[in-house]
Amino acid sequence: MRVLLLCHGWPPESVGGVEQHVQGLAGALAGLGCQVHVFARTSTAGRPQGSCYLEHDGNPALTRAVYRWEGVGSLDQTYDAPVMAAALQGLLAAASARGERFDVAHVHHLTGLSCGAVAVLQDAGIPVVLTLHDYWLLCPRGQMFHHRGEVCDRIDAARCAECLQLTFPHWLGPGNAAAATALVQQRAAQLLARVQKLVVPSLRVLPPFLAAGVPAGKCTVVENGVDTTALHALPPPPCGPGPLRLGYLGTLIPSKGLHVLVEAVRRQQPGSVALRIFGNAVSYHGDDGYLTRVFEQLRPGDPVSYHGPYQAAELPAILGQIDVVAAPALWHEAFGLTVREGLAAGRPVLVSRIGGLQDAVTDRVQGRVLPPGDVAAWAAAIAELAADRQLVRGLAVHARSRARGFLPMAEELLTVYRDCRA
Repeated sequence: MRVLLLCHGWPPESVGGVEQHVQGLAGALAGLGCQVHVFARTSTAGRPQGSCYLEHDGNPALTRAVYRWEGVGSLDQTYDAPVMAAALQGLLAAASARGERFDVAHVHHLTGLSCGAVAVLQDAGIPVVLTLHDYWLLCPRGQMFHHRGEVCDRIDAARCAECLQLTFPHWLGPGNAAAATALVQQRAAQLLARVQKLVVPSLRVLPPFLAAGVPAGKCTVVENGVDTTALHALPPPPCGPGPLRLGYLGTLIPSKGLHVLVEAVRRQQPGSVALRIFGNAVSYHGDDGYLTRVFEQLRPGDPVSYHGPYQAAELPAILGQIDVVAAPALWHEAFGLTVREGLAAGRPVLVSRIGGLQDAVTDRVQGRVLPPGDVAAWAAAIAELAADRQLVRGLAVHARSRARGFLPMAEELLTVYRDCRA
């Protein structure tokens, strides 16, 4: 089977959870005998926008298309980039000229690739599978997490217009916010109607999409895999004397809830817990001050240290120095890559009872499932683990049973591809 994978970025230039997922999937599909070609956006300087170049010719092959968001002057233009749709069209035409035709296209994210890519694939007669890794098609902020710091359970026109006006004040005002919001929803409905199959990593992603009119029968749950090879080789956490080594891994943005975790750690008995933070501090819809505000909570002697961004290759070493992984998310996260990586490493995890994070853990079996944003509940759970290292060891025994590698995920997706092609 010839498979085309589309993603908004590719390592090492872009190393988010979706990009790592697609990289792992591409390798696993190639290992199963598929011919895989990846079409990924790049912000490479010195090349014209919309130009393509073959970075790697093999299996998987990688074509990068250049897009730097130049000339974007409206919310609408963040969804539709004609030069990128044309770039994809050129890739398909070149493949056709060589006598090659893709059996299926699997779209993972269209930001910077253009929603018009789906119409291009449809016009070429290529069946399309789309994975809903987040809510970007319905919510330009991607997470259905309101400007006020409130989680959104559904799409509400007035609420969305207010949030988007505050998020994109340079584009939206009282006179056009409602119309822009309606256009986002209209575009999403049209695009989702064109797709043959929708994949979600958790059923918890679906409610807003079903409410938008997506037929439930079009959707399939395929839990994401992680790179388990090196993580399975790690010994269990030693949980020896000294502070409980608590780890936070991931992007440092408000919706991930790091501030909740930091405050919960500050409530611990001195010397009982040490929090180690690993991740990239990025601008969150124009807000560059989140990490500064988090660290302003700290006082001299607080057991919190920040170790900066990390590469995927460093993950085993990082998890090797952590006893428990914490993911205090406040939004309906679709999957939670770092949680599954922690489980694959044999580490108990603390997760919020929201979105797909809670699917990874049975409370008090692999870790704890806690109310999102409830500092007191998080502080109590951390204190319990810090005081009982035998409990930590018992949770660690069951952790690896809840994380799987890329190969079984790819096998499931192959079944989806075959159904889609048929």
